[in-house]
Amino acid sequence: MPTVTLPADGDLAVSLPDDATTAEAAAISAAIGAHLSDRQRAAAAAAAAAEESADYVDEWKLAGRLARFGKRRRPDGVERGDEWKAAARARY
Repeated sequence: MPTVTLPADGDLAVSLPDDATTAEAAAISAAIGAHLSDRQRAAAAAAAAAEESADYVDEWKLAGRLARFGKRRRPDGVERGDEWKAAARARY
């Protein structure tokens, strides 16, 4: 059984059947390469998502919008873009 070693994050050894044609071996190699690149992209996307943090609105800027609804109590942790929604749902 021929073995192909591919340099990835570690060493990866792939065993191909002895009766595999050149086209079959190429298809197997392409599928493995696509799988490895998909895993790398997914890991990069997960790392980027973990680094992103929500952008919160300053509560004093939100106070003006709350005053228009006649409310004095400011909600905590309002994300940017949800100011009017938070103002409408605020109490008091």
